[in-house]
Amino acid sequence: MAKNNGSPKNAKAAAARAQAQKNVKTQERRTTLGIIIGVGIAVLIFGGIVFFIVQSSSVPGLDSEDVVAPAGADTTGGIPVGSGGVVGEDIPADVPRVDLYEDFMCPVCGQFEDINAEDIDAMREAGTIAVYYHPISILDRFSSGTQYSTRAANAAATVADAAPEAYLDFTHAMYANQPEEGGTGLSDEQIEQIAITAGVPEDVAATLDDGIFTKWVVAATDQGSVDGVGGTPTVMVDRTILEQAEVPYFSEGALRTYLEGL
Repeated sequence: MAKNNGSPKNAKAAAARAQAQKNVKTQERRTTLGIIIGVGIAVLIFGGIVFFIVQSSSVPGLDSEDVVAPAGADTTGGIPVGSGGVVGEDIPADVPRVDLYEDFMCPVCGQFEDINAEDIDAMREAGTIAVYYHPISILDRFSSGTQYSTRAANAAATVADAAPEAYLDFTHAMYANQPEEGGTGLSDEQIEQIAITAGVPEDVAATLDDGIFTKWVVAATDQGSVDGVGGTPTVMVDRTILEQAEVPYFSEGALRTYLEGL
């Protein structure tokens, strides 16, 4: 009579071996899937890096022959305004340099202007600080496709170049008439009328939408990013970013008190 080898003990061992083999195959599938996903993520990350590099490489530098800079602008993309209120004239030396990076669409920049513009003008007129204005464009995506930030910054650069004595009045008027973020921004015709009201000659105001300084705006915005500007408004003192944790410049008089104490 044949011997019976199908004992419960043997059956249990066989089942355990089968389950172990199944677990190994499952783990192999998971490992393979993990490798595929990992490679996919790596490709996406690498693709993003390549895209960023390609995009950055397509932005002209401020020293590019293709970039037309407004008269008086320096190598950082700053527009200096001296004690007399004219771009490029009467810029004091041996005083703190204050760089202001702002976007005309930025509502927080509008708040910054409301709180600090009068104090900054007073210190500039007294010659106790040297002020460099940086009209940059980082909020074009919030103007419903009209590229308002770039158009407004180009207009400011045009005024700085062709009507330097009206630059401050024009920029102050632009903030006084600031459109809501997320809308279409001001039209070219509205910007032209604001410029004329602010004292910009009509023949200059008529050229604000020509885009003469658009590439400069793009290059200056990129240069700001290289210099550490991550948003607007950004305040630099002697080319070092002034953090709000150090000086709460959205509090009335805080920025002036700090600057006068330097």
